[in-house]
Amino acid sequence: MDEHSSEAARSLLHHSHLAVVDSEDKFAEFEFAIHHIWEAFSRWSSEVHAYVSTQQLPVQDVSVLQVIRMNERPKSAADIGKFLNRDDSANILYGLRKLEKAGLIEKTGGPVRQTAYRVTERGREVTDQYAAIRRNFLLANVVSVAGSVEILEQLTKNLWLLTGFYEQAARKVSMMSLSGDVVAPLIAPPTPAAKPKKNAARKSAEKKAPAATRRGAKAGNA
Repeated sequence: MDEHSSEAARSLLHHSHLAVVDSEDKFAEFEFAIHHIWEAFSRWSSEVHAYVSTQQLPVQDVSVLQVIRMNERPKSAADIGKFLNRDDSANILYGLRKLEKAGLIEKTGGPVRQTAYRVTERGREVTDQYAAIRRNFLLANVVSVAGSVEILEQLTKNLWLLTGFYEQAARKVSMMSLSGDVVAPLIAPPTPAAKPKKNAARKSAEKKAPAATRRGAKAGNA
């Protein structure tokens, strides 16, 4: 996100329904950054795959292909779901069929429920070229800006920690949905301060003043 886009995001989020207090303001900005990095990563991954294979695929399918290639070991749909933190098995199987039709992966045989996939020679060539472009055009630039891989390591640890927070919160909401519970927010947003009424000080002074003084003031005004 460039500086202009970042400022626009802050303006959009500032005092929105997701950012009532200062801590929510910062967290909303963080989540907005997650959206942007995911979209940027998706475009990057799909564009690189299209360049090296001349085949356009969504980032989810490109990631499945890369996971199948990792460690040179065949992987099942269940393995892929676990590695990519996905629970949409139907979409994973659909993506596997597309990759197989494109000639990038093949089945290794065995029982249907235990079917595993491995890359073909074409898939190996495509993933090798993908890795080379990633290494030369992206990773080198990231390391040069970050200064050292230690910064990336710390960032990765923080992201894994936040992933755990989101997973735990999602499980809690899922359990609430299953049980039919309707739970009030644990931390209610602060209520805006009431605006002082006009002439409140004058009315207070008038009430405290003697009755004769008030009658005199009214006569003078008349």
